Amino acid sequence: MSEHLEQELKFSLAGAAEFARVLEFLGPAQAVVEQSNHYFSASAGQASPDWVLRVRKEDGQFELTLKLGRSQREGYFESIEINCSLQPEQVDQLLDRQVWSPELWELPPLARLRQEFGLDRLVLLGALRNQRHRCPQQGWVAEMDITTFPCGRVDYELEVETSQVELVQQALQPLAELLTVQTKTKFRRFLEGL
Repeated sequence: MSEHLEQELKFSLAGAAEFARVLEFLGPAQAVVEQSNHYFSASAGQASPDWVLRVRKEDGQFELTLKLGRSQREGYFESIEINCSLQPEQVDQLLDRQVWSPELWELPPLARLRQEFGLDRLVLLGALRNQRHRCPQQGWVAEMDITTFPCGRVDYELEVETSQVELVQQALQPLAELLTVQTKTKFRRFLEGL
C-alpha cells in the first residue's frame, strides 16, 4: 500500500500526427504498456467531484487506486493517491459482484473511502483502454497516452509526474505548438463519453 501526493502536468495533442511528432522528440519509448482502467461511483450512480476510484490492469498486474482532494490549474493536477495491489479473486469480486465482502472493504483505498465519505456500496461505471509510451528524460518521465473511451473516442495526451513544473515546461518548450494545456482528467473525459 502506498499513499502519496500525485503532481502531474497534462497536455492534450490534436491527433495521431502530433502524437508521433512529440514521441519522436521525447523518445524512443523505453516501454509501451497496455492499461485498462475500470471506474466506480457511489451506489446512486452519481460520480463524485471529491474522489475517483479505479482498478487498473497493467502487464497482468492489478492495482486499486483512490484519488482524493483533486485540484487543477493550467494543466497541473494534484491529488492524494492511495494505492494497493490486488489479487485476481479480489478483482473478480470488484468487477463482477454487486455486493463486496467485508474483507474487500478493508483494502486501504476502500477503507479510506468509507471513512471519509461513509460509503458502503459502489457501482461499476465502465472502463477505458490506454496505451502508454514511457519516455525517460533527464530527471523526469514523459508518459504519452493513446486513450480509447467506451464511446469510441480516442484522445492523445502527454503526462509528466513532477514537482519541478518550470524545469519540465522549459524542456517541453520546443514542442509548445503541439501541446495544449489539458483541462480535464481521463475520468472526467470518460464520464462525458458515457
